[in-house]
Amino acid sequence: MKSIRRYCTGLLIALALLPGAARAADKVLEPLDKWVLNYADDSCRLARSFGTKDAKVVLVMDQFMPAGMLDLSLIGKPLGRFSDNRVSLTATFGPGLPPGESREAITGTVGPDRTTILMIGPRDLFNRNAVKGDSDELFPTTTEQEAAVTELRIAAPTLRLTLRTGPMAQPLAAMRTCISDLVKTWGLDPVQQETLSRRPVPTLSPGKWLYSADYPKSALAMGASAIIRFRIMVGADGLPTKCAVQQATLSPDFIKLTCELLMRRARFIPALDRDGKPVASFYTNSVRWLAG
Repeated sequence: MKSIRRYCTGLLIALALLPGAARAADKVLEPLDKWVLNYADDSCRLARSFGTKDAKVVLVMDQFMPAGMLDLSLIGKPLGRFSDNRVSLTATFGPGLPPGESREAITGTVGPDRTTILMIGPRDLFNRNAVKGDSDELFPTTTEQEAAVTELRIAAPTLRLTLRTGPMAQPLAAMRTCISDLVKTWGLDPVQQETLSRRPVPTLSPGKWLYSADYPKSALAMGASAIIRFRIMVGADGLPTKCAVQQATLSPDFIKLTCELLMRRARFIPALDRDGKPVASFYTNSVRWLAG
């Protein structure tokens, strides 16, 4: 698969309150082109367009770590308009799988023509919850299981949409190759990281790393929000050695502040290799700064 310029510059967008509301309608969209894989700076991205040239919806799936959840976004005018910048929806891979859990997605617009974007967030290929707690890891899957997944259904109060993705085995295999190469750029051995007997474990709940009092006063006054996806490099002693932003909305104040606070407050029980020896590794997660 060839590379493509990242859609919307890595989804660096300003959240916008979208006017109007549309009546829910069932739509089934066939692929408009092939899957495209992008080796981004700190993530890997699969993207594919559905529908027609004049009325297309782009499905973007980002991954930020080996065996990580698929972070879903949809971009396109056929998505309609939303009356709020948050919407509850289900994202269900299928066919024949249990329905996805209803969760809150963030709505906004991109580009000069204010094309609608839905930032759905991390999802498992088989619509299951994370492996444990707030883990970002996918359940183990086989090639045969991935090949059996051929569609993604989106259900929201004003939108019902099915994307005919086709078998997911080949695009996900390409994604894994990309992620392995990415881990190398972090200075780590992909094979070692794949065979860890324990990943870094936060000593405190990540929800206690940031507080409402940390919200920038100027941003709060303007009602500004942000979603920051981050990676913390964790030493063999459990201390953070580096914080990098993997994906973010257009909010430089939030980006800088998030990493500063995480480096100051995040602490971990270190990762262990397959023999039980502490080794350097990484931890990824995201934070939503939401006003109101």
